[in-house]
Amino acid sequence: MRIMLRTAAAAALSAALICAAYASESVFPVPKRVIYPGDTITEDMITLKPAEQMNGAGTLVTGPDSLIGKAARRTLLPGQPIPKVALRDPYVVFQGKTVQVVFESGTIMITGVALALQPGSAGETITARNPDSGIVIHGVVQPDGSLRAE
Repeated sequence: MRIMLRTAAAAALSAALICAAYASESVFPVPKRVIYPGDTITEDMITLKPAEQMNGAGTLVTGPDSLIGKAARRTLLPGQPIPKVALRDPYVVFQGKTVQVVFESGTIMITGVALALQPGSAGETITARNPDSGIVIHGVVQPDGSLRAE
């Protein structure tokens, strides 16, 4: 009777350890299909892959939450891990398009239109050219797609 109890306890402990190991096993998001540079990543584009098949986990995207809504900087292949440096925020200002420029100093606000010389995400500093004077303006891209002149 004592031997059966120990065997049953050992089996229960072994099962508990296996379940704990399985539950603690991490998974990483990987593309289901090819994702091209500039594509905005959505939930239906990714799947999860066990961490045991991943190398360099510190430089990889670890959760789908940090991936959804981002844009790819380079081509992402199906089933391959996604490096953090392969993602960026989506552009709100595009090169060659007109952008509203806002300059504020104290109580004075001046607005105008300029031609973006490079694309930019919210918070990035980009350059734009005033079409009337040809002067190049440096400004910070705002979430609404305008440019706050410096």
